[in-house]
Amino acid sequence: MDNSISEHIFSPSTLSSAQLLKRVGDARKVVTGDGGETPVHHHQALAVNLSNASLEPRSLPFVLQFNNLNYSVKVRRKVALSSLLPRLCSCLGSAAVEEPIAGESLFTRTKVLLNDISWEAHDGEILAVLGASGSGKSTLVDALANRIAKGSLKGSVTLNGEPLESRLLKVISAYVMQDDLLFPLLTVEETLMFAAEFRLPRTLSKSKKRMRVQALIDQLGLWNAAKTVIGDEGHRGVSGGERRRVSIGIDIIHDPIILFLDEPTSGLDSTSAYMVVKVLQRIAQSGSIVVMTVHQPSYRILGLFDRLLFLSRGQTVYSGSPMSLPLFFSEFGHPIPENENRTEFALDLIRELEGSPGGTRSLVEFNKSWQSMKQGARNSEPDRNGLSLKEAIGASISRGKLVSGATNDASPASMVPTFANPFWIEMAVLSKRSITNSRRMPGHFGIRLGAVLVTGFILATMFWQLDNSPKGVQERLGFFAFSMSTIFYTCADALSVFLQERYIFMRETAYNAYRRWSYVLSHSLTALPALVLLALAFSATTFFAVGLDGGLSGFLFYFLIIFASFWAGSSFVIFLSGVVPHVMLGYTIV
Repeated sequence: MDNSISEHIFSPSTLSSAQLLKRVGDARKVVTGDGGETPVHHHQALAVNLSNASLEPRSLPFVLQFNNLNYSVKVRRKVALSSLLPRLCSCLGSAAVEEPIAGESLFTRTKVLLNDISWEAHDGEILAVLGASGSGKSTLVDALANRIAKGSLKGSVTLNGEPLESRLLKVISAYVMQDDLLFPLLTVEETLMFAAEFRLPRTLSKSKKRMRVQALIDQLGLWNAAKTVIGDEGHRGVSGGERRRVSIGIDIIHDPIILFLDEPTSGLDSTSAYMVVKVLQRIAQSGSIVVMTVHQPSYRILGLFDRLLFLSRGQTVYSGSPMSLPLFFSEFGHPIPENENRTEFALDLIRELEGSPGGTRSLVEFNKSWQSMKQGARNSEPDRNGLSLKEAIGASISRGKLVSGATNDASPASMVPTFANPFWIEMAVLSKRSITNSRRMPGHFGIRLGAVLVTGFILATMFWQLDNSPKGVQERLGFFAFSMSTIFYTCADALSVFLQERYIFMRETAYNAYRRWSYVLSHSLTALPALVLLALAFSATTFFAVGLDGGLSGFLFYFLIIFASFWAGSSFVIFLSGVVPHVMLGYTIV
């Protein structure tokens, strides 16, 4: 990086996160030399050289620190009659009954999920958060990823000593959920390519996006599965470990600085779990901070972790390296046997202490004293992190990282990029994905068409050739009522598909992959051809058989009414898929 670029990025003045990304965007212009928005990295920078990544000296470190994190929620209290009467006496003025605890009421109580959690994670390393179910692992990662309400979270989360704002965090981080939310009939390559179209800026050419996808496939070890569909219960596809790696790939397509994962090894066999964590190690060695939760890692997986954080009921019982674990428990008075898995021993001991009268209080206090002693030793060492956040991000981008990039717009509202692409590109990509997925499910449309034809024939038989008498008019009204109800019922067949897409939609919009209304509009437009065919089939089956008048113009008017009804029914089903928790409840409502 020459002096002009360094001066451009590394000004000594204090900048906000918005100004930081503005400077980063301007720095890209200087590097490219043409004043455009083309990212500084070329196609060689897009390819991931894993061997060099681990050997490259990192003089530009990132440090994610979280200090004194506290988080609590209100939960319903189970009230028994024996405990209710003393409270009522207290309300009536009895001084003998103790007042309820502050923040609690007769029917609710405060449950502490995180209690004074502090630790740090560095780039090039994996921080593993361990603990039993209900220990607060997922809550902690959600807190770091800004996925819980800020008002109830106390404490600080900083990157290189500077607070992480929500909009900046969405640009430089990614969050991988525990469940693999993927389209089952898209191939691995198609899935990653659509993610690249969403997350990478339109200034990046199609060929470079494809290079990025191929480099990511190599990094994830998915060469043999690139042309294989994801699969589900009804379609044979990739293995469970490969599905998990695809899920990770979708969220790291823009090469984030921080990667959060919620139990990425859950539900996998030991070999698949090891391969997933090995991929995460390579991602970390390329210059990312990896923070993950894990329930009970194997001995091989433990060797891939750089830092550990054990939690018990929202409190820290150990924070340090895997190598220090035997020494820690030895000084605590519970040495780890030589041939035993360290994490299994630690988790078993924590569970045993949780069931004791004193709980894990002794272990929590011992960890605090242990950390105080180690902190004193660290304070005597020189600080390896000499760069501010703006300098570290700017230098990271100059090395080809953070592919999605910042904008160069000078307006304050646009300094931090909200979306990588304009809405018309989002609509085009969403429509292409929807059409591709629908074409591979011809049976789904065939079932809907068959249901429409069968109900049409039944109604045509019931209301065959109605006359114009008063009775015939009444029967026509009955026919129209039956038609509307059957149309809505046949639209309900798509509810299960929309419910599946709902979770994918929630994951993709959580990090601003596209606008919500782009999804709704594109989905409505791509559904039109199928709705036209369904409306035409129903109209042709019933119009002439029932004896409706009007000739061709009457048929066209009737067709438009039926088409509008199908469209309204489809829109209602989409609405239901966003509010009902289960498909059976949706069928009941329809």
